Amino acid sequence: MSIDDVDVLVIGFGAAGASAAIEAHDAGARVAVIEKTGAGGGNCRHSGGFLFDVDDEVAVEHLDALCFGKTDRSVLTAYATGLHEVRPFLESLGGEVETVRIDEFGGLLPSWPHFPGAGHVDYHRYAGGETAPGQALWRLLEDAVRTRGIDVDLNCRATTLTAEDGGAVTGVEIDRAGTTETIRASGGVILAAGGFEYDAELRDAYLPLPLAPVGHPGNTGDSLRLAVQAGAALWHMSSFFGWFAFRHPDHPAAFPLDVHAPSFVYVDADGRRFADETGWEVHDKVRSVTAYLPRHANRPHLPGQVIFDEAARLAGPLNGIVGTPNDYRWSHDNRAEVERGWIKRGETPQQLAAQTGIDAGTLSATLNRYAEAAARGRDQEFGRAPETLVALEPPLYAIEMWPGIATASGGPRRDDKARVLRTGGQDPIDGLYAAGAAGSIWGHLTEHGGGLTDAIVFGRIAGEQAAARAVPENHRRPATTPSGGLNA
Repeated sequence: MSIDDVDVLVIGFGAAGASAAIEAHDAGARVAVIEKTGAGGGNCRHSGGFLFDVDDEVAVEHLDALCFGKTDRSVLTAYATGLHEVRPFLESLGGEVETVRIDEFGGLLPSWPHFPGAGHVDYHRYAGGETAPGQALWRLLEDAVRTRGIDVDLNCRATTLTAEDGGAVTGVEIDRAGTTETIRASGGVILAAGGFEYDAELRDAYLPLPLAPVGHPGNTGDSLRLAVQAGAALWHMSSFFGWFAFRHPDHPAAFPLDVHAPSFVYVDADGRRFADETGWEVHDKVRSVTAYLPRHANRPHLPGQVIFDEAARLAGPLNGIVGTPNDYRWSHDNRAEVERGWIKRGETPQQLAAQTGIDAGTLSATLNRYAEAAARGRDQEFGRAPETLVALEPPLYAIEMWPGIATASGGPRRDDKARVLRTGGQDPIDGLYAAGAAGSIWGHLTEHGGGLTDAIVFGRIAGEQAAARAVPENHRRPATTPSGGLNA
């Protein structure tokens, strides 16, 4: 197959791109994938590998509540239908999917227990043996692409969409090692190159906080820019999710932070608490910075600090629930990070303040007020749940934290067939599709596992639709079983 003679061209080789390529191939299309970095996987490799599903009768209402009505219900309906097909799809590739027990994750799940459909949401993960779930899921998808013989061109960057005079997308110009080439795609181009969290200018233009990216460094807004070239409408540009994170100049991605014992507080750079540290959905913690109440004295001032004690240090690694692209493994008891100086230590609040540059009097007063709240079992300042109020015992520790972004949801607006819509949001751009974080369906909040599920569901829809546009049904080749035993 010539690289300039395909039915479907997929831009981006992550979960969305791989799912699109598999579906288009199995529908009889000739498919190629291009990826600007040297390896596939995107954010999937660094994720917790979670997927989710919700019962039919409540699915759209549940999703609509999460999106605050900002996503067309026809899109949510298509997504809800596709949710039920994710598990059998992965199993058809030779994978095993396990249901996640909520009680194994403490306060992590369910994400939104009081939204419509509460009690009807299920969470799953690909059971990939000893490999981290996100990495195992990616390995399954990548193997399925490779086994099918789908052409994947790495270190190949899409620069410009090509189009007919009427506006239909016909292919893309690429840059490969400084050489410009054109790839034609008779069925269409699928944008699956992730979000824009690693583009500082786009983050500053669209997102409300000074965010440190924690995910795949290749997510620099390629899909967004290509879609704008074609006259695409945009949506969800201010939507994002992430964690508080530690950033270090020697590592390109910030390290998401999670404390595994209740004896911790968040303080800002002035040494004051600014939020209920435990009351936020795991993907939504950074919104606590934007929920500042004017009756509190701080603004809050960044960077903040996570202050914790010995019990919390020993409870588990601050980084590790989700991965980062950094070539670094966090120590299980955080000792190595203390020795590196990433985590500061002090026997008293005054010593810890000297280590962090926080005003000693302010930090001492903050910790004293928190200890008093823990003693009486009531947090009058921020309403933290009584069962989480545990006073900190010396020695004390602190690690600098910034708001971290895992995914920027904004990008090209899509319809229920994954077609990118023109400015005005009504008519599709012929031959142009989008999936995953390239304009995610999430209009405000997200579900735990919703990013990967979006990638697989709309990747498959995009692949099916682009293949149908290129290959009439009566001319499609029969589905085959690729070598290696995977079921096509």
